[in-house]
This record gives sequence, C-alpha cells and structure tokens, in this order.
Amino acid sequence: MSVCFIVATATLAFAQAAGSTTGKCSFQALKFPAPADRLPSPRALNDLGAIVGSYFGGNTSHGFLLYRGHVASFMFPGSTRTDAWDISRTGIIVGTYNVSGVAGTRAFMAKNGVFHQITIPGFISTNTSAFGVNANGDVVGRFVSNGTGFGFLLRNGKLIILSFPGAQAGTTPTSINDQGVVVGNYSLTPFDGGHAFVWKDGVFSNVRPPDSTTAVVSKISNSGVVVGSYVSPSDGRRHGYAFKNGTYTKIDIVPTESTLIDAINKFDNVIAEEQVGSVNPLFKGFCSAAF
Repeated sequence: MSVCFIVATATLAFAQAAGSTTGKCSFQALKFPAPADRLPSPRALNDLGAIVGSYFGGNTSHGFLLYRGHVASFMFPGSTRTDAWDISRTGIIVGTYNVSGVAGTRAFMAKNGVFHQITIPGFISTNTSAFGVNANGDVVGRFVSNGTGFGFLLRNGKLIILSFPGAQAGTTPTSINDQGVVVGNYSLTPFDGGHAFVWKDGVFSNVRPPDSTTAVVSKISNSGVVVGSYVSPSDGRRHGYAFKNGTYTKIDIVPTESTLIDAINKFDNVIAEEQVGSVNPLFKGFCSAAF
C-alpha cells in the first residue's frame, strides 16, 4: 500500500487575476425515457454524449445510463440504493450504494458491465463515495474513517489524500479529467457556505467567480473547462459558471431564475438545472461559443 498526503499551499491567482464574460448557450429541455423519467438527477455527461445519474423508483434510488436515446437502469448487486455520479469517455462508471443493515455508503466502479466495490487501502471506512473517474481509471471522492472525512484520489493502486489547506470541515473532490486535474469543494468551517478548488500537479487553487459569496464546482472537462454554480450578493440568485484560462463565464438558462450547471464534456455541452420553486427543470446546453 502506498499513501500520499497532499496538503499544499493554496494559490489565489484565479480570484485575483481572472476576467469574466457572459456566455450565450443554446438550451433545450432534457427529457428521459422511462423508467429514468421519475425524478431524474443527471450527474455526468461524457465525450460520447452518454449521461449517467439516478432516478427514484420503488421508494429508492436507481442508477441509470442514457446513451443514444436508450436507458439502462442498474443497481449494485445486493444494494438497497444505487447512485451513479460519473462516467469516463471510455464508459467507466462510478458512484455510491447502500446495503441493508450496514450504516453509511459504499463506493463502486462499473466497467464493461462488471461491478466491484471501491475500498480505501489502509483505512476502515464507514462512508465512502466515488464522485469522479477518468479514462485511466483514476477515481476521486471522499471517505470517512474514525469520524474524520478525507478527500481521496486513487491512481494505479496508490492512495493520495487530498486536503485543502485549512479546510477543517472537509475536502470533497468531485471530478477528475484525463489529464489528472481534480476539482472539488471544501469548507473552512461547518458554517462558511463552502468553496471550490482546482488541484493540479500537487497544488491547490481557489475557484472564485467574481461577484460571488459562495461557489461550488461540479465537473471538469477533458478540455479543462471547470463548471459549477455560485451565489451572487447583488441579486441573491445562484448562477452557473464556466472557468478556463483565467476567465469566468456566467451561464444562466433564464436571467431571472437561478441556474445550476451539473456536468460538461469536452465539446462544451452542459447539463443544467433551472431552480423554479420546488421544481428544477433539466436542460442540455450547447455552449461551444461561450468558452
């Protein structure tokens, strides 16, 4: 077993020097065939256009894969709940599952139709979640051991623990691209609302869109575009954003409503949600001109 602890000095260059633009994306309503049409939560969009996520049926959550108009529903064998969180360009799926009578979540990988549990070398984990995977099979997520939460990267059997400097309330990686760049979220305290980061070559950087009080990151594409959402103090609404090469692009489905950006692929296609009361209509956006 090899374990590497990463606690690097954070840089603030993104927040200090970044410019900003307003993106013009073309959105269309995103509908899912049955059974994934029941309260769907799409989480990832790969470079071939495949979408994975979860839907609610039979009083529990099921994973789904939508590709070329066809839906495949799946559950980790023996689980009572399964949630899919990411899919690589080569079709590797990762996510979480629950087992009856066992507290906490476990992580899984599905490759070529075969499921296996993801375990953390050297730790007895009570909760493990896999949120991101790339074509190399590198996995990022979060686990809890002895009451303490850790961000992790599993690469070629080596465990790298990711901890943003000063993040006493935890670090949660959410995505990794094929170049090995990791994005995620952290909290300095349980009450600070959360912050977003990029980790590249062992160095953490903040992701802080202009005019934001809090920000979260969802995914990073294989072309290096980071997407997420932030809250603006000027209007109190949540806005989507994309970030690349020092420039932030604001993405709103409708200017008068809040927007969440959940996923992106290398062609700058995004999955987005519009927050309208208690309902979040889903959209697919085509934003190549925006970035």
